[in-house]
Amino acid sequence: MTLCAAYQQFLKEKISEGVTEQTLKYYKYNLPKFIEWCVDNKIENVEDVYTHLFEDYKLYLIENKNGTKKISLQTYTRAVKTFLLWLNENEFIQNVGKLKLIKAEIANIVPLSDVEVKILLNNFDNSYFGIRNKLMVMFMLDSGLRRGEVVSLESKNIFMHNNTMLVQGKGEKERLVPFGEETKRYINRYSHMRNEYEKRFFQKEDGTPITDNTIKMYFQDLKESTGIIRLHPHLLRHTFATNYILYGGDVEELRILLGHTSLQMTMKYVHLATQQRILNQRYHSHIDKLFCQYDNKLVQYSGSF
Repeated sequence: MTLCAAYQQFLKEKISEGVTEQTLKYYKYNLPKFIEWCVDNKIENVEDVYTHLFEDYKLYLIENKNGTKKISLQTYTRAVKTFLLWLNENEFIQNVGKLKLIKAEIANIVPLSDVEVKILLNNFDNSYFGIRNKLMVMFMLDSGLRRGEVVSLESKNIFMHNNTMLVQGKGEKERLVPFGEETKRYINRYSHMRNEYEKRFFQKEDGTPITDNTIKMYFQDLKESTGIIRLHPHLLRHTFATNYILYGGDVEELRILLGHTSLQMTMKYVHLATQQRILNQRYHSHIDKLFCQYDNKLVQYSGSF
């Protein structure tokens, strides 16, 4: 069997498993590049796959990264790892060995401060786009929604009587999340402006659903208009989670609200909240205290003459 044929079979199986459209796009973007590299290196059939192929492909990516961050290279190779493991599990290849991903630098997450949140929320006008975009931001900040969850949200799944909404998360897993009164007020405002016959809640001006790209492009504009250069959609989710713990929320409850499968994924917000608490409280510098004592002694000494 050729690698191209195996790739097509892999996609069909993933579709039958019910993976999300976003996951399919991820495979369709990364795996053809891997297969093209294989063909260029005379590896056209699954029988040609050798034990160290994955390591050689990683080395190729690292040597030809052209400024690409290691976290992106890790993302590329994760798709390849999944494909090779699938080939192994279906006995197309044998002895695939241990497939270690490229080690990537851990990004330093700096949640938005209260001042930055106010700057962000004050950045919108009362036009259609202003109301719509502010509400999208509020869903991320107030309820911790992912970008894709905002895009796929349906109007029938917003329950105004108890301030909750049914969100379809990763792997099409559904969860209920709450929202506050200010967000509710903007839901009411936007609901009177949108096309009521479209099931997707957030729409373009012509009444058709927004896409991932709609939000990506708008956040590029937000970076410039707010001056918050590190701004991106997922940072709002980080900010929501950090504030939830900072103000006494339970870690297990947060895990459920975020749609995480394991508590380990949620625990990083405990660390972020602790950092934020230290920054919010008055920091007592021991060096400042020493210099203050030294200055007082100088004043007392000079006053004795």
